[in-house]
Amino acid sequence: MIKRSIVIMASFLVATAAAAQSYPNRPVKIVVSYPPGGVVDVLARPLAAGLQQEWGGNPVLVENRPGANAIIGTDYVAKQPGDGHTLLFANDPSLSSNLYLYSKLPYDPVKDLVPVLMVASTTLILTIQASLPANDLRELIELGELSYGSFGPGSVTHLDTEAFATAAGIKLLHVPYKGTADVVQAQMAGQISMAFGAIGPVVQLIGSGKLKAIGVASMQRQLLVPDIPTLHEAGMPNFEARSWFGIAVPAGTPRAIIDKIAADARKIVLQPEYRKRFILDQGLEPFDLGPDQFAEYLVKDRAKYAERIKNANVRLD
Repeated sequence: MIKRSIVIMASFLVATAAAAQSYPNRPVKIVVSYPPGGVVDVLARPLAAGLQQEWGGNPVLVENRPGANAIIGTDYVAKQPGDGHTLLFANDPSLSSNLYLYSKLPYDPVKDLVPVLMVASTTLILTIQASLPANDLRELIELGELSYGSFGPGSVTHLDTEAFATAAGIKLLHVPYKGTADVVQAQMAGQISMAFGAIGPVVQLIGSGKLKAIGVASMQRQLLVPDIPTLHEAGMPNFEARSWFGIAVPAGTPRAIIDKIAADARKIVLQPEYRKRFILDQGLEPFDLGPDQFAEYLVKDRAKYAERIKNANVRLD
């Protein structure tokens, strides 16, 4: 019996190794759960082009399946065969926060998807209307109740702004939008007072005076805006707001294929041009975590969101 089990295991290992060697053997699809032009899309497209070259010209296509706080695209990938030919370019809602925002998801973020490689993270920056009579965190808090924009109910920007309001001891009026561009336009039009968002899309607007920056939500200052203090420095101890971006695959994908995708994708994202143009110049930070480290990170990330969602008393169903 033991000998038979050893033979079966050996046959399995040979089969999975052979599958990895022949992978990919047809077009690979990278699903982005957001519209074209956003941060996730901007990261995914050059990665797809790099992987296509790395894989000898085998087609690697990006497919946008936006909607429902990333549920539509994520659920699609979760239900695909675990053969490495459908990848998800995931972020926080896909694998972490949606777990606590909805009483029932059409997929299980823990059981149905496997983390492969975390590519980057972003620290959020707090910006306000240029005409608002506040120039620092203290003056902003003294203004009292203000309106803020987010990328939609349950988004990272919604949850992190509510965490900010709790830390500041103020109430804020939530105005949801579809994405970064809409929030920025609403700020500049005077429709909302403030917003948390990625640094890259607003850095030029801060420099030109069209928006004011109050602080970055990290422990260290950020390279794109080195003169902007952290909220920690400004008087909100240990407050952080960040988002991550990475690759996941359907459960059941052989580990040999997962390791190959991680290794080949890492070659692309560590290239100086990709690192500078699509990570650093976008106000993101390189965050190179392989399958096991990514999985460990998600345990802590989910715990963070469980606490923030409970404190904000947010449910989306």
